[in-house]
Amino acid sequence: MIASFLGRGEVNIKDTLTGATSTTQYVIDTNRDGKFDMDDTIAEKGYNLYCLSSPVSFSCGNLVPNVFAASPYVTVIGQTSGGGSCSIAALSTARGSMFMISSNYRLSTFKNGSFYDIDRGADPDIYIAKIADFYDREILTEMINGIY
Repeated sequence: MIASFLGRGEVNIKDTLTGATSTTQYVIDTNRDGKFDMDDTIAEKGYNLYCLSSPVSFSCGNLVPNVFAASPYVTVIGQTSGGGSCSIAALSTARGSMFMISSNYRLSTFKNGSFYDIDRGADPDIYIAKIADFYDREILTEMINGIY
């Protein structure tokens, strides 16, 4: 989803046990023409893009609001995301039982050569005080248009 909005998705991870860091970048062929180009992203099309964030956007769900908050293409509206920065690890026993646990990898943003923990959440560009307003299209439209 990040790549379809921004043209290039990026996930930055820091291993909390070893201190090792990694960055994974990816692109997506959204129009399925076999090419990875600017036609695959909506960021370059001049649209006003918004991400609605709330305290319920936590743990791995905290990544998208943080990536969008760092982007010049997307305006984050709502409330500060719920924080959390652990990615999930899928494990299985020798007998095939599957389970998920929090891993030792910390989701981060990368800025000026440094990895920053996203644990505290992403602050919105436009704050919405009442959660009920998250579901009111008229109020959201007025906020976006600067009328509210």
